[in-house]
Amino acid sequence: MVDVLLAVYNGGEYLKKQLDSLISQTYGDFCVIICDDGSTDGSRDILTDYAAKFPQKIKLFFNKKNIGVKNNFFKLLKLSSAEYIMFCDQDDVWDSDKIAKTLDFFRQNEYGGPLLVHTDMRITDENDSIISDSFNKTQAIDPHKNSLNNLLVQNTVTGCTVMINRALADITKHPACKTLHDWWMAVTAAVFGRIAYLPETTMCYRRHSKNVRGARDMSSVKYILSRFAEKTEARAMLRLGYAQSAEFAKLYKDELNAAAYKMLYFYGKCLEYGKIKRLFTILRFKIFKQGTVRRIGQLIYL
Repeated sequence: MVDVLLAVYNGGEYLKKQLDSLISQTYGDFCVIICDDGSTDGSRDILTDYAAKFPQKIKLFFNKKNIGVKNNFFKLLKLSSAEYIMFCDQDDVWDSDKIAKTLDFFRQNEYGGPLLVHTDMRITDENDSIISDSFNKTQAIDPHKNSLNNLLVQNTVTGCTVMINRALADITKHPACKTLHDWWMAVTAAVFGRIAYLPETTMCYRRHSKNVRGARDMSSVKYILSRFAEKTEARAMLRLGYAQSAEFAKLYKDELNAAAYKMLYFYGKCLEYGKIKRLFTILRFKIFKQGTVRRIGQLIYL
């Protein structure tokens, strides 16, 4: 059994296409667990209608109040009991063989412990026209660089492409910091298990006004100039990484080996350090972003 966890909040504009792509999967032994986070745009009616039409495939829950996307996904994780778990965004479209293809690759990489598998994806616009055949190439991401020092400063795992197993789900703790579920789980897998990358596209990631910052062309001059202008955002992302590291060290202190704990603890302390000590810390543990532009930005906005 595969559980697909779908977090919804005011996703009515694209929700039907996503639900249709889920229901049309070639792999049959799956269940979509959906939690609506207080939508006010008609998403609830759409979800109720689909749940009534496909009661064997959809389990539907409604939050009494909005808890945010991170907390919603962690709530969904607690609601799942399947051996394999996938994460789903409300505004994308899955290939019909996404579950089958990902599960097949997952089984090829299983070793008896916590495992996270992720894939590439195409980028489309609001009208489903393909903008890029590869999200990772557009983002200038090498998904094979997934060791702890890589992941602490830059998430290279996109949640909507992920499958994890029960072993990883069971050891995943709910963080208090504002990190997102995919980044947190990638770090968890890097520390306690393994990450495997399937270099194939399995879905269409929709780029629109609400998520446009997630899929920009990292090689464009416009992007490079914008990164040096966006001081507030750049610094906020670095500090989110520091906070996540500190939280991880706190929650998993008794389970971490000495080397991992030291890296997590001291990188988390960057929240309190001045620039010189932050620089010393990232050099000490080789915690660098991928690519020249990103690394320069990382050093400038320490």
